[in-house]
Amino acid sequence: MEILNPWAFALLPIALLPFWLKGHQGKMYTWLEMLPEDLLSDRLNLAVKVITALLLVTIVIALASPRGHDEKIQRTGKGAQTVMVIDRSVSMDHPFAGDSSGNAAEIKSDAARRIITQFIDSRPVDMMGVVGFTNSALYGIKITTNRDAIHAAILAATSPSLNQTNIGAGLTEAVGLFDKIQSSGSRAIILLSDGAGKLSPRVKFLLSERLKSRGLSIYWIMLREPGEPSIFSKEEYEETRVPNSIVLHKYFQSLGLKYKAYEADNPETLQSAISDIDAREKKAIKYNETIAGYDYSRLFIIIAFVLGLFIVAIKNLRVYA
Repeated sequence: MEILNPWAFALLPIALLPFWLKGHQGKMYTWLEMLPEDLLSDRLNLAVKVITALLLVTIVIALASPRGHDEKIQRTGKGAQTVMVIDRSVSMDHPFAGDSSGNAAEIKSDAARRIITQFIDSRPVDMMGVVGFTNSALYGIKITTNRDAIHAAILAATSPSLNQTNIGAGLTEAVGLFDKIQSSGSRAIILLSDGAGKLSPRVKFLLSERLKSRGLSIYWIMLREPGEPSIFSKEEYEETRVPNSIVLHKYFQSLGLKYKAYEADNPETLQSAISDIDAREKKAIKYNETIAGYDYSRLFIIIAFVLGLFIVAIKNLRVYA
């Protein structure tokens, strides 16, 4: 058993107050011998003091917050350890280019939030982490099975921020999350962005070393802006004029890791890309789930409530002659 607030035990001496304080309820008599002995009242008075003392003790113990030890349970399922790396630049708040029906297209960040949420909910045994990025990495949540925490992090990561796209910082932060958890089964990074900033030679080297040493799979979903060249383009560019997105695509290909790129210019193609990743990353994984220890303070609060009812019942007991 663990005690979260051991300082509360310093209040235990207050349990002696009922025996120290004396009540002055009733009438005053100059000669007590004229009154008959009332054993029932004396016993009830002692009972009130004992119950009051126990009530104070239970309140003190509840304040101390005793808890059972956390329990770790190993679970097995099909899924992956995945980190979502999400672009939070202002351009993510722009709509897609449009759809074939001529209707206004959905905002890219809204579509990403909706589709990623569906992806998360469809994979209940996955362990997921979230990282956002603009001019720097924005930590979302560590790799965990806590769906409420993951959803909250996705909501934050799909909110608008600055007009910059520092993919290197986001990827570096994402790789670091895998160091804090035991490897089990499939491990992947899913990068979702509508652009690609430049990676310095130093960042490229450090990132490649870390990605290779951990054997991570990489999935990049490129949300194309209208008029932006395809990352799969075969067009020849001058060395200094190659689009950043194509440079990043070739960099990922050069790592020798499991890598798959997608292009999405509407919610449907984004959904298709996520569905393909879902089909690819379903391997047997083992992970430890921590079950919080039982909170005994609730039990002591209930006991204190019951003791309080006893005191009220006894104090309202009257014998009429």
